[in-house]
Amino acid sequence: MPPSRSKEDWTSLLSPLLSTSVQAANERLMQTEEIRQWLRQASTKAAEGMSRQPDMRGEMRGYAELKGAFEERFPALLDAVEELTGGCGTIDLDWTPMNPTMSRVEVDFHRELAVDLFTRLEAPSPDAAQAALHTVEEALPDGTPFPNRPNTATGLVAHDGSCLGVRVREHLGSEQGGRYRTVALLPDDRNDLENLSMQDAAPRLLQLLAPADSSSGT
Repeated sequence: MPPSRSKEDWTSLLSPLLSTSVQAANERLMQTEEIRQWLRQASTKAAEGMSRQPDMRGEMRGYAELKGAFEERFPALLDAVEELTGGCGTIDLDWTPMNPTMSRVEVDFHRELAVDLFTRLEAPSPDAAQAALHTVEEALPDGTPFPNRPNTATGLVAHDGSCLGVRVREHLGSEQGGRYRTVALLPDDRNDLENLSMQDAAPRLLQLLAPADSSSGT
């Protein structure tokens, strides 16, 4: 089996991808020979062990053993993802014991929402907040949105150990060919803020991710 990469190697591999597509980062992980080989062997072994106890407890035990073995084999990858995401993300295993060769390694953010991309608030400033919103906006899919079915991109914006879900929607306007965009801010500990304009969303994002700085007017 190929030797595992260093933390710096994993960082170089994933850093250019997370800010545009978490899915692309996951695909890149699955293209690495060391992960592909390890996962194929370890997932199959865990599935064989589960056959001795083919119930929910057996599946939970098999997953726990597989996850522990992964953490022992790839600590540098876990460290790289933690640092890249400011502690908001980690690596999870999508284990399919009934078809172990289809199991996958994925960047996971412990959120119910599906995260399309990850970015940072580079500074507690209005310009940086607008830049973070623009990064999410850039991930909107091409094509005209359908009536009552807007194009959607969801990002996770991090700052100083905190993360905030940001969803940008592009709607079909009432005029022929017209479109408009709205922003939803999705904090973990309070109600979502929906239907904000891009202009109004920036100061709200600052209030949620950098409350001390936004209240002081910096």
